[in-house]
Formats: sequence, C-alpha cells, structure tokens
Amino acid sequence: MDATKAADAPAIGWGVIGASTIAREYMVDAIRRTGGEPLWLMSRDDTHRAGFAHELGIPQHSAELAGMLADERVKAVYVSSINSLHRPQVIKAAQAGKHILCDKPLATRAADALKMVKACDKAGVVLAVNHHFRSSPVHQTMRRMIAAGDIGEVRSLIIIHAGLLRPVLQTWRIKDPDEGAIYLDLSVHDIDLASFLLQQQPRTAIGIGDALALGDASAHDHTMYALRMSGGAFVQVNESFVTPDVESQVMAYGSEGILIASGTLAQRSTGTLVRRLRGRNEAIPLRANDIYADTVEQFLAAIEGRGEPRATGRDGLASLAGAEAVARAVKTRKSVEIKVPE
Repeated sequence: MDATKAADAPAIGWGVIGASTIAREYMVDAIRRTGGEPLWLMSRDDTHRAGFAHELGIPQHSAELAGMLADERVKAVYVSSINSLHRPQVIKAAQAGKHILCDKPLATRAADALKMVKACDKAGVVLAVNHHFRSSPVHQTMRRMIAAGDIGEVRSLIIIHAGLLRPVLQTWRIKDPDEGAIYLDLSVHDIDLASFLLQQQPRTAIGIGDALALGDASAHDHTMYALRMSGGAFVQVNESFVTPDVESQVMAYGSEGILIASGTLAQRSTGTLVRRLRGRNEAIPLRANDIYADTVEQFLAAIEGRGEPRATGRDGLASLAGAEAVARAVKTRKSVEIKVPE
C-alpha cells in the first residue's frame, strides 16, 4: 500500500488473537504499515498478554474474545493463537461480522477447516490464510515464468525447507502431537507453495518422517515426502527442524530448463532466482518487498471487493488436507490419496 494513501485513509481497527512470536516480530508492524490500528489483544496468559500489549502499544487486552468482537471499531482480526484454537476463534469472529486473516494451518483437521470456510461464507466475511510465501517476489516471478512456459513443461518441483527451530518456538508446536508438529508447521506452507507455483493441486502423497531430537516421539521434526500433482508434475519435499546451516531451495525442473530459487523460504523478502537454459545460468532481476505487508494489503483489498487474498480460506483448506495426507502416509507407510472436503 502506498505510504501516502495509508496516511490519508482512516485507520482500520484490528484485533489480534494470540500473543505469538510472529505477531510480535512481523504482523503487528505489517498491520500498521498498511494503514491498520491494532486496538485489541486477546491471549489467555495474563502476564504474557500485558507485557506484549505494552511492548507493541496495543491499548486494550483481555483473556476473552467478547470485548474485542463487540467493539464496532474492529473490522478485522488476525488469528495467531495455537493451531487447535483457530477453529472456535475464527467461527466466533465470523459470527461477529469480522474479516479474518488466520495464520496457517487453518485448523488441525481439514474437516474443521471446512466448517470455518463455510461459517465465513455464511457471514459474508473475508477469510484469508497467512501463507506468506505467496507474497515473495521470487515465488511470484517463478509462477509467472512457469505459466508462460519459460522452462517448458514442468515435470518436477523440489523444495528443501530446513534449519534449526529457534528455542523460543520449541514449545507447543513440537511438544504436543495434537498440534501437528512439522506437518502443520512446514508441510502446509510447502504444499501450498507447490500448488501456487504450479497452479496444480496435490493428488497423492508418500513419505517418511521421524522425531530425531525435539519433542514427543510422535511429534515429528524431520520428514521427506513426495506428491503427485493434478497436472502430472512430481513434487519432492525435504523438511527439518533439526538441521543447521541449510539454505532453502525451490527448484522447478522443466522440459527445456530449470528455475532455481535460493534462500526464499524465510520470513523476510530474501533470495535469488536463476534460470538455467542450454547450459547457461541467467540471474532474474527482482525487487524485494515486505511479504507480510503484501499479505495484509491483499487481504484489505479483498475486503474492499478488489480481488481475493493471496491465500483464501479454501487455499488453506487444501494445504491442510495435503499435510494431513502426508502425515498419514508417513504413519501407514503407504501412498495416500489427498481428498479436500467439500
């Protein structure tokens, strides 16, 4: 959003649900950068909530949703709570007429995510999912080049998304198997990215995974899997919370050439893009952006009736169904068909 326009437009009131690390480090700032005003914070932890609200300058905070949802100044909410709380919080916000930007995964089960999508449809509110990799200029350029046939027909996509999970994040996401561990943290992102880049949907999944160093034995921190996409492309993904010094890679292998994106699976607009054709490498020029601000900006445009969010509720539903299938394939050691509930 243009800074002048943001300054001239009336501030949009926001409620923040969940005092998360991503909210503190990125999203509250992104809301303000796009003309929003965070008015409320809801979090169940009294001490943490008060300190968070004070640090980020959010004037009102509560352990309950009622006050936030009753405030007519609040037009949109950002849901950044633990995964298992997304469903009830999104449905309550929709019933209160608030537009919703929800962190991934949309829920812990695809069946619940479908209920959330339907609740937002019924209430006539926008539901967006914070799949911020769609906002990367590298990934947007890759998508355009793939669609234009710049490397021919894409036959394979390889995603390497690994590193050491920061200690501050080694809590519920990896300690509680019900929160989905690596599958509902990284796999939902990478499956969504594959669908976005290829404009195809995952149809079957096979995989292996394990808990190598963090958390419960059934909360995996390391996995590899493969997908067959609706258009025939193969996708291979390597994800890890326990491998240091890995630079992320997203590689599209086409019938005529290759696209190689390096260092793009981050929380800032980073990375490079190279096209390799006929034995020569060509660096693709790109301009960095604020990927979270872009995500919020597109959400606000959708509220105004100008297109769709970067990732809709149904996009989030599809990525969750894919991640569920991957987890099931790992557990059963069998190929699993991916079915998106309707």
